[in-house]
Amino acid sequence: MVEEAVAELRRLIGTGEWPVGAKLPGEVELSRLLGVGRTTSREAVRALIADGQLAARHGSGTYVVAAAPVSQFDRELRRAEVFDVYEVRAALEVEAGRLAARRRTREDVAALRAALAARDAAADPDALIEADLDLHRRVVLAARNPVLVRLFDSFVDALREAAGQLLADTDLHGAEEQHAIGRAHHALVEAIAAGDPDAAVEATRGNLDRTLDELRAEGVGPR
Repeated sequence: MVEEAVAELRRLIGTGEWPVGAKLPGEVELSRLLGVGRTTSREAVRALIADGQLAARHGSGTYVVAAAPVSQFDRELRRAEVFDVYEVRAALEVEAGRLAARRRTREDVAALRAALAARDAAADPDALIEADLDLHRRVVLAARNPVLVRLFDSFVDALREAAGQLLADTDLHGAEEQHAIGRAHHALVEAIAAGDPDAAVEATRGNLDRTLDELRAEGVGPR
């Protein structure tokens, strides 16, 4: 029965009934939907947590974090420290910004400005994280390197988790910090639109290096 419940959970996630980011119903409702007892439902959820498709957030609930079971590499990424994730993010996105400034098209610039507007308009932390990831993915797409796109996509769940932890820490992400990061994102989009690789690199570093410096100041990561 657990295997059947696991299969049904995977079907519901795979068909978009519960997309990535969605919160699962409570245990009683989930058991009813799966047609099993609460113990069986609980074991099915644990199996999908072990496979990396679900994540339990203390005091909040269980959320979908992947549309399909993830690899051991992906699971290791999700266990990575925030500082480690952001160091790799900086390396990847600095190069993406530089290449995007050289290779962007008119359509890329329009998509970047639309994504930036969506980021500016985000009304809550979850919406901000998704809008931010969408903007940075569009920068990567504008770089016109399919390997870079695949690297970013393989890394996006770890980025989402790390960003959530940072936003939850008001010492790291207060109002002043958010304004500074917002300005850096505007500078990045304008640098890409202007075809200025050096300015794109500077803007990306202004965004991510600031976060890394503050993490170091908090005693997180090597100095």
